[in-house]
Amino acid sequence: MREFLFMQATRAIPVADPGLKSKELFLYWLSLSETQYFLRNELGKMCPNVPRTAIEPLHDSENSFRALTRAVSPPPSLSKSPRSSKGLTGISPKRRNSSRLNHSTSDKSGGDQASLERSRAADTLQDVPRFYYPNGKKDASENHQHTLRAAASVFQAKPGGQLNLEDFPALMKACKLPVYWKSPLFNLCRGMNGTVDLTGFKKTWNRVVQGCHDAASRFVYIMTKGKRRYLVEEDFADLIQDVISTHSGLACLTAAPEFHSRYIETVTARIFYTVSKSWNFKISISELRKSNLLEVLSELDKEEDINQELDYFSYEHFYVIYCKFWDLDTDHDCIIDASDLARHSDNALLPTIVKQLMSGVVTRRQGPANGVMSYKDFVWFLLSEEDKTTSRSVEYWFRCMDIDGDGILSLYELKYFYDEMVNKMDALGIESLPIEDYMCQLLDMVHPKEEGKITIRDLKDSHMATNFFNTCFNFEKYWELEQDASYKNTGEDVDNSLSDWDKYAQEQYRILAAEEQASDEDSDEDLDEQDRKALN
Repeated sequence: MREFLFMQATRAIPVADPGLKSKELFLYWLSLSETQYFLRNELGKMCPNVPRTAIEPLHDSENSFRALTRAVSPPPSLSKSPRSSKGLTGISPKRRNSSRLNHSTSDKSGGDQASLERSRAADTLQDVPRFYYPNGKKDASENHQHTLRAAASVFQAKPGGQLNLEDFPALMKACKLPVYWKSPLFNLCRGMNGTVDLTGFKKTWNRVVQGCHDAASRFVYIMTKGKRRYLVEEDFADLIQDVISTHSGLACLTAAPEFHSRYIETVTARIFYTVSKSWNFKISISELRKSNLLEVLSELDKEEDINQELDYFSYEHFYVIYCKFWDLDTDHDCIIDASDLARHSDNALLPTIVKQLMSGVVTRRQGPANGVMSYKDFVWFLLSEEDKTTSRSVEYWFRCMDIDGDGILSLYELKYFYDEMVNKMDALGIESLPIEDYMCQLLDMVHPKEEGKITIRDLKDSHMATNFFNTCFNFEKYWELEQDASYKNTGEDVDNSLSDWDKYAQEQYRILAAEEQASDEDSDEDLDEQDRKALN
């Protein structure tokens, strides 16, 4: 019955996206005034003595609920059920009268108590204010007419009242919008002639603010042109290309268009790796609202050194990722196979983990066939490999190690990795730990709630996921851990504000830059030698 009522009540709810999460749909339904009336009406049936003033009158939009509550009546109560004559036989009139008197007295005292409880219930029966706003809560202080007047002044300053993309920074500042929203907003407003006029901007902006009341929902609307309530990877291409073309910190990249697509893929992969909390390669409005992406975009034009933006847009981070991929991709077809990936970090990864990475069980991204890894997948791999402290990296490596896919790392699976680690150490002539000590070491790191079964929650709560994963499948880092090399005090100042990934990228960029500089110097020396020979 409850399921039927819920389905009937939700028929009137507009759902823009059929993929809307059931939890969001339920919260939306629960926050509607019609739903609140319906629930109060049902409570009124259970508490008939509650004053009707506690229930607000029906509005026109609630007629469907009136019809619903009339059409579906509760089953008859036991007090109204017909009594059989057989149940009354054998009782004398006196006893019947006595029984009725006792029942009357009992009903009176019980009725007083019930009335008191219903009175208390009536006092607490109040309207539940709406608490769920999928498109943000309206800001009463927001003045959209002032925004449109500011925009009109920008259009009037241009001959013909037409704006190109190059003119949009002034419009964004006048409307107090982040500058790097300009490319998707321009595409949304652009007319048939490739420019934007005031009428087109007003029409578009009114459509945006009419249904979207905060920055996250407006950003999604602009990026998707109002077609979806979530973002996909392709939505970011124009925005990131605009960053390449206009940000002063990317001047060197602007002059090398052959690397634009790789930079776009890198930034996009990092955005979805960090912001999206699911594995469907979509970013919902709620996820965007909880992330720092909009804050980063709003400050990006104010930061001259783009390498100071460590979360998504750093050129140095892109350089490190791309160089690592280039070194493994020997045929340079932008795809690496198992043999290529096995060479990462001097063959540090065990064969089983490489096989799992190539099987597609981790990201399940639609693209190249199983057995190979695309550049975007490599970005996720390197981020997860070099920083195992994040929630995403824990999920990433847990999926790799969960060979049977049951959501639990069993001792059998741990022994599988132990056997491969022993083979690796035997080949190098290194003495390995006995399996009992190895298992105790792993279990002491995690302290699983259920003995012998490690869940992803156990790993996240332990804050020891880095050591756990390195011990299981990364020989180089496991050996460093065994030798305590990673904990030795080198006397250098350590910046604890940087993440493990930031530290890795910083160190690798210095190494790569030094190698490139040495290569350039060697090339200059060769040219000088050739010049001297030519002169002689």
